[in-house]
Amino acid sequence: MSDRIIIIGGGIIGLLSGRELLRRGHEVTLLDAGDLRGSASTGNAGVISPGHPPIPTPAAAAQAFKLLLNRRSPLYIPPRPSLPLLRWLLEFRRACRPDHFQMVSAVLDRFSKRSRELFDPLVAEVPGALDACGFSEVVRSEDGRQHLREEHERLERFGFNVELKDGDTWRAGDAGWDGGILEALVHHEGIVARPDDLVLHLADRFTAEGGTLRTGSPVSRVDRRGDRAESVCLETGERVEGDIVLIAAGIWSSALGRDLGLRVPMQAAKGYHLMMEMAEPPQAAALLSEACVVVNPMGTQVRLAGTLELSGINTRMVRRRLDMLPQAARTYLPGLSAASPRSEWNGLRPCTADGLPVIGPIPGLANAFMATGHAMMGVTLGPGTAELIADCIDGRALPEWAQPMTVARYA
Repeated sequence: MSDRIIIIGGGIIGLLSGRELLRRGHEVTLLDAGDLRGSASTGNAGVISPGHPPIPTPAAAAQAFKLLLNRRSPLYIPPRPSLPLLRWLLEFRRACRPDHFQMVSAVLDRFSKRSRELFDPLVAEVPGALDACGFSEVVRSEDGRQHLREEHERLERFGFNVELKDGDTWRAGDAGWDGGILEALVHHEGIVARPDDLVLHLADRFTAEGGTLRTGSPVSRVDRRGDRAESVCLETGERVEGDIVLIAAGIWSSALGRDLGLRVPMQAAKGYHLMMEMAEPPQAAALLSEACVVVNPMGTQVRLAGTLELSGINTRMVRRRLDMLPQAARTYLPGLSAASPRSEWNGLRPCTADGLPVIGPIPGLANAFMATGHAMMGVTLGPGTAELIADCIDGRALPEWAQPMTVARYA
């Protein structure tokens, strides 16, 4: 039976979920506060990386509070009086336990493998925005080389198609990379994206397939009556009614969840990118391991993306953080010294402390669902999330392997 579904959030999760629900015969209205541009779904690095590890790791446990003092750390936490942040940090540190890390890694590895399978039709549908050419993680130090070998072993154990190459072999035919690169881990299943083009394509297809897309429609609250989400209220005062509500609004999902009696503790992880014009851009997309910067070639420009800054819900551009990107990347890609900046961006990614997304029905309500908390893996896990949440809306429970991601863990 067809339901009228309201989706709050026009990022990658909302758009892919909307298309999946349309295909299952539902009537879907998608509300987005902006114009689909400038969000985390469009400003991200553009590297779809199956097998990406969670943010809380055993190695991060000892560093969590040191990051308060290091303004140049790839993960920076500016000191501020915030009880929610303190609680998040304490939970994050607990999530760095080896047993928890192993559990989360197993969930995300299985999830990202399924999501990668579901990307194949999209790659064929929009080749200009998605290229299944793979990407590499490259290192310049012996410690980095050891890290790559450990990652290679972990990813092979879970069945991912990865390959170690020495630096000279990897650089062959792509001379722009520095000779100091010692080794590369090639992720053959990776996909390189132009995120802006991808999101706009998905929006066009959503409307062409019968969905109603309303941009410039910021939501102020979700109204509840008894055990049902009754309507969605826009900032204009307009009420939008439907049979089912899906909250997929990134970091803003927490506030909307509170309207329904749910508290999902997340922190906004600010990321940056800088577009640089290069005379001879590299051919290969790469994660610069020690620098924690992604290089994604886009025509004559490259996107340099990276950093996680837990400074609250704001889009203040901290010039020092932005400048870190080319400064770190030049040691791997010397040609950047002569490159010209073209545009800059920052945006917010929703991060749970336990390293897992939040997917499924909202407890205590018969018609409300949530899909958020993907941190840096929103695009990578997008198709898989759309499948899971559509199954939930159609009355199926999350499969056993996905139960750690349930919304009910915050009930």
